[in-house]
Amino acid sequence: MRTVCLNCLNEFTYDRERNRWYTVIRQRNGGHAKQIETYFDKLNLRCPNGCEIDPVILDHPTKVIGFVGESASSKSHLIVSMIHSMMNDPKLAARFSFIVSPKSASLWTALEARLLDRRALDATGPRRMAMEPTRHLDGISTSTQRQTQGHTWAGLEQRKPILVTVYSVHTASAVNLAFVDVAGEDIADGAVAARVSPHLAVADFLWFVVPSTLNKQYLALMREQADPDNQESLANTVEHSQTVGRTTLMIDQIAKLWRAANSYPIQLPIEPPRVHVSTIVAKTDLLSLIDLPELNMVAPPSNWSDSPVSSNGAGNSYDPVQIVQRSEITRNLVRRLFPAVDSALSIHFPWNMYFPVSAVGCGKRGNGTYPVFKPYGAADPVVYMLDMIEELRAYR
Repeated sequence: MRTVCLNCLNEFTYDRERNRWYTVIRQRNGGHAKQIETYFDKLNLRCPNGCEIDPVILDHPTKVIGFVGESASSKSHLIVSMIHSMMNDPKLAARFSFIVSPKSASLWTALEARLLDRRALDATGPRRMAMEPTRHLDGISTSTQRQTQGHTWAGLEQRKPILVTVYSVHTASAVNLAFVDVAGEDIADGAVAARVSPHLAVADFLWFVVPSTLNKQYLALMREQADPDNQESLANTVEHSQTVGRTTLMIDQIAKLWRAANSYPIQLPIEPPRVHVSTIVAKTDLLSLIDLPELNMVAPPSNWSDSPVSSNGAGNSYDPVQIVQRSEITRNLVRRLFPAVDSALSIHFPWNMYFPVSAVGCGKRGNGTYPVFKPYGAADPVVYMLDMIEELRAYR
């Protein structure tokens, strides 16, 4: 069983036959990791490095999911929307049970309540590197606890994950999912990126968040075709300030940081099963304002936000075959709208999947509220991810 201390980010495995814990040390040049016997202070719930730990990480394997994107790209809204969709989707409920960790419950409850009240999560300001008390960035709490000296990411800041335990209804097996808002801002500076994104080193899943408004020519066309509500959202220059140039740079720097942290050979592509990479095309509700052949499979209908509920469901495919087909259609759309992004992803992450998602289902008003909270396609990335987790397929 693989366990990750979400404070110092060291990895541990548990040998059930020997009833012993081992520290995992990854070898340089992509060699096999070696294990050193270690000790867990279960009584005081502290890892071998003395960090306070969430007790649920000792019960089940932990998978770290990092969301990577620029400021205002909708990362925090996506995390909350996807966890909300996990817990409330009837089709997922037939296969899985989702329980938020007690230590994450207060943060999760506050964030979910804010979106259900149709209020936007707090926007991200400039990154400050000085060590200071816990604060909130993008609505997700950060912690400035220092990592153990000698660790790859020693002394760096980190963000507090939202921890959810997933149980398989069919196999009774369980894993922990740690959702982390990974930094994308100021990514040209690798040192800055590392300070706010240490969880990147141990991520099992990386989800790049790419807004549908990256192409500014199409953004101008969206503004021309928009109704008054969408015009108000599209007029927000901060919300749509992301660019293709910064996004491709972010992808390149994240790949380099991940390789350095994991001593991964530069000549090898980053691929499963070490890490699964997907790209979420966010704010897909705005794509209904332009006329492209792929949009019937990728974007919600233009009247999606007219009512809180819809007869055509939540925009999910659920079926693995259809999810792969939709991924290819979305990839074709990305190649049309911002081809440089697909090229950058293909160089480093050739097994990348694409998912069209709208975290809220509509644009944000000028006063920071939404007409409805109606996520589109938010469950499909979760369905794909859970199918990739081998521990959920094995009987307990």
